[in-house]
Amino acid sequence: MSPSTRKKLLIGAGGILGLVIVALLLVPAFVDLNGRKPEIVSEVKKATGRDLVIEGPISLSILPTPKVSVTGITLSNLPGAKNPHMVEVRSVTVRPSLFALLAGRIELSEVVLDQPRIALEVTADGKPNWEFAPAASQPAASKSAASKSGTASSFSLGALVIRDGTLSFVDATQGLSVMAEKANLSASIGSLDGPYRVAGNVTVNGTPVGFDVGLDAKGSDGYPSHLALSTADGKLSFAGKLSELGPAARLTGSANVSASSLSGFTATLLGMAGQKAPPLPPLLAGKFSFDGGVDLSQTGFAAKDFKIALGSDSGSGSLAITLKPALAVESRLTIPKLDLDAWLAALSQPTASAAPAGDTGKAGGSQAASAAPASNDSILATVNAKIAIEAGEITYNRQAVRNVSLELEARGGVVAVPKLSATLPGDAVLAARSTLSGDATRPTASGEFSLVAPKLRETLKWLAVDTSAVPADKLTRFSIKGRMTSSRGDVQVPDATIEFDNMKATGGIVVAFGVPLSITTRIDVDTLDLDTLLAGGAGGGQKGAGQGAAKPAAVPASAARPAVAGPILGVKARIAKLVYNKQTASGVEVDAALQGDTLEIKDLKVANFATARFAVRGRVADFRSEVPRPDIAFNFEATDMAQFLKAVGASGPADLGRVAVSGGIAGNVEQLAVRDLAVTAMGESIKANGTLSMPGASGGMPHSVGYKGSVVLNGQTIEGSVDAKLQGRPNVTADLRTAALDLDKLTHGSPSPKPAASRGQAAAKPASNAIDTSALRSVDGSLKFVATSFVSSPLRLSGVTLVASLKDGVLTVSQFKGGLFGGTLDLSGTVDATQPALAFDVKGNASSIYVGEMLRNMSGTNIFGGTVKITVDGRLNVSGIGLKGKGSTPEQLKSSMAGGAQLGGHLFVGADKALTTLGTAATGVVGGVIDNTLGSALGIVGQKGGVGVSNMLNAASLILNRFVNRDNPVSGRIDIAGGILTDKGLAVQGDRATANIATRTDLIHSTTATTVNFVIAEDPSAPYIIATVRGSLSSPSFGVSRGTAKDPPGFVNTLEKGASDVTAPVRQILPNVPVPNVPNLPIPNIFGR
Repeated sequence: MSPSTRKKLLIGAGGILGLVIVALLLVPAFVDLNGRKPEIVSEVKKATGRDLVIEGPISLSILPTPKVSVTGITLSNLPGAKNPHMVEVRSVTVRPSLFALLAGRIELSEVVLDQPRIALEVTADGKPNWEFAPAASQPAASKSAASKSGTASSFSLGALVIRDGTLSFVDATQGLSVMAEKANLSASIGSLDGPYRVAGNVTVNGTPVGFDVGLDAKGSDGYPSHLALSTADGKLSFAGKLSELGPAARLTGSANVSASSLSGFTATLLGMAGQKAPPLPPLLAGKFSFDGGVDLSQTGFAAKDFKIALGSDSGSGSLAITLKPALAVESRLTIPKLDLDAWLAALSQPTASAAPAGDTGKAGGSQAASAAPASNDSILATVNAKIAIEAGEITYNRQAVRNVSLELEARGGVVAVPKLSATLPGDAVLAARSTLSGDATRPTASGEFSLVAPKLRETLKWLAVDTSAVPADKLTRFSIKGRMTSSRGDVQVPDATIEFDNMKATGGIVVAFGVPLSITTRIDVDTLDLDTLLAGGAGGGQKGAGQGAAKPAAVPASAARPAVAGPILGVKARIAKLVYNKQTASGVEVDAALQGDTLEIKDLKVANFATARFAVRGRVADFRSEVPRPDIAFNFEATDMAQFLKAVGASGPADLGRVAVSGGIAGNVEQLAVRDLAVTAMGESIKANGTLSMPGASGGMPHSVGYKGSVVLNGQTIEGSVDAKLQGRPNVTADLRTAALDLDKLTHGSPSPKPAASRGQAAAKPASNAIDTSALRSVDGSLKFVATSFVSSPLRLSGVTLVASLKDGVLTVSQFKGGLFGGTLDLSGTVDATQPALAFDVKGNASSIYVGEMLRNMSGTNIFGGTVKITVDGRLNVSGIGLKGKGSTPEQLKSSMAGGAQLGGHLFVGADKALTTLGTAATGVVGGVIDNTLGSALGIVGQKGGVGVSNMLNAASLILNRFVNRDNPVSGRIDIAGGILTDKGLAVQGDRATANIATRTDLIHSTTATTVNFVIAEDPSAPYIIATVRGSLSSPSFGVSRGTAKDPPGFVNTLEKGASDVTAPVRQILPNVPVPNVPNLPIPNIFGR
């Protein structure tokens, strides 16, 4: 071709190419993609049932490469979902491959998503928002070309780029929430069959994560795959192969995990999955690594020839778990050296996410109670297993347990121990060997077990058991040997022989491979003499409490050990006879188990020891700490408490008799719940339910002591709270209430007073009767007491309210109010103990005191007399009560008393018909009953039969008639000075008669001189009858005489027969009113004896 021709062809081709370029540039101008928006929205609606919104324009460009871009895309969410939009994308840019399209393939060279927001959610009714419901008018899609063979493999994505993406997932049914944000990643898809790869970084639930995941194209042996994940706490990687895509896939390869903190890395991974990390022991906070082969499928898991390290300890081994067709485990672990002390120290520290120590919940709540319950079923009962563990050295209590070897083989629920060996400190040797035999489906295990400790003291010293109180020739050797068998997945030594020094016993061992592991030792002893095990005998050479080794510093409650998951170490012991302090205890049984720091007492009882029996059940959390937390119930009963105290080396009163204590406690020394705590002793009983708090007691001296709840004293319930602050000056605050309180019932069981000294025996020197006021000066406090009924014989009060306070030695009773004998009593006052001499000042009032009720309560009745009955009743008011005193002894207080009160009200003296007949004596109407009864009255007061007797009988009939069967007003005042009670204008007003009372009562010496002058209105110039009461208040003498006042006009003497006709008993007419015994205020009885 000539040069000119080539030139023409090049010019023509260039022109054609230019026309094509111009055409490609002009094509987007003639293609209206925005006009297709409604169609796109409609198709999405039909396919998903959701609303698609395209806010921005759709743009198309051909050069330099084809590109379609869309902005402002949102897809609506499921109705009722948390977020209104399921998908929001700021912009989408798609770059298809033009040549791939011309070849019939779907190939996207690049897809860029800018700020995508995807909200995945499972609603409260369990419906996921990514399940789409096509519009009702849209028929179910049939299988299209997209599902035909070859189409899937014809799709590929060169690059998927996500910039600043966010993905949220919320499951309302599970309370799960995951937020992945700040996602920047790139991905590629060779085809729907692979290869796949995605890499980038994202922040998941606040944790920055870098990742790289890849799946290569399928080869002859599967899909080469890899995974790399890294956080600030650690890294995880895997390289291997995936056999296929689907549920039957099997993953094999090499895995590597490294973490600066295993607990931190675990918490990070769980947090990324939306799970809260459980409390993890500080032990797992150490550096961790794992490197080994893994094999994972639906039928099992295996870790082959792995190496593992945690902190300073490391090991190697293999593990294979087969799930199908039957569960089987085969493992091997080799540990050169293990520092068990470091592990236990870490386990004893509080976990990072543990609740604060002060948050103990109810006094009875404990970590042990909230722990997952142990399973009694052995995990080896239904599992075929082969397990081998080798440890060159295990350090415990700073000494080494060497050559530890354990091999287990389980088949058909039977467990054999092909090898168990270890050498313990003190040259103690543990050895066991058993084998499986018999039919493969029903095997049996048999072998031998032995533990021999020839230097028992060294072994016990290693176990931190103090043997200093035991003689040197005791606790020298120990051995346990027996035949080893198996059943139900447990290993058993059913008939062991135990030798302890020269003592022999029987027992057994059961190892249960449950969750957790349980090791229970059974011991049966015929006789155990504790006296021979104690240096110098019981109570002879023992170190007293607090002697010997120094007591470790108290551990604050906040530093109490948490419950540690671990094996259960149980003991079941039965001792037929136990000798202590030369006393024999019978029926001693112990059934207890220790797991970590929790001691469970299933049964601890003593059938009889010095007339006492004892039983305890419950559990003690933080058992090995300085602040254990018991939750136990107990029962103690001794028929002779003095004998029991003597048997345990204590002392007490010889007449204690039967003592019983039962109930339950829960909590710790600082907060203790008391449940049905009952004590019965010496005829008294007390029962308590409440909470006893003693903050600071774990450190020695409590800051305060408080009790809130109820106490039942001899059947009487008192509820409320008592709080005593002990720091600085003690201060006690009490708020108590009760329905009924009878003080007599609180002392009915008190021991009888000791008999008086016999003749010839020297009388005991009287104790000093000085009043000690130091107690009132040493403490402050306040009291509020409310009682519906309050009894202190002979007084009975109702609706009692007592409000008092004690400050700097001054007791102030601001209110003492209650109902007394149908009326009210209202008192207040102070007791001053600031000086050695006690001073008191009482004020108040008593109103509407019902005289009849007062006499019935204090004297047993208000009806007096024999043949003739007289009823005493009425209402009394005592106002302006004021009483003061000061002294160092009770006698000084009595002699110093000064004060008084105003009396008012009325007395009612009722008489039966026999006495009302006396009213007719003045008119000459008499009967034999009058003659006899009034004649008898003269015998009481010393009048002799004779000339004047009839006149005296007539005078008495007149006076009685003017006071009976009517309300007689009472007025006047009584005063006390120097211990002497006197009156001022004290009188009882009758019908045309007045009883004027003059008294001088010595409260110190309990004597009285009281005169009652009866004055009639007809002659008020002198007494008509004079009555006297004189002498000791306990046995006064009475006298009645006729005064000098004249008889009233018309008075007729009809009683002429004289004393010769008076033959009836002495106590027939005048009221027999005994003086009540009120030692604090012995007011004389003005109505006679």
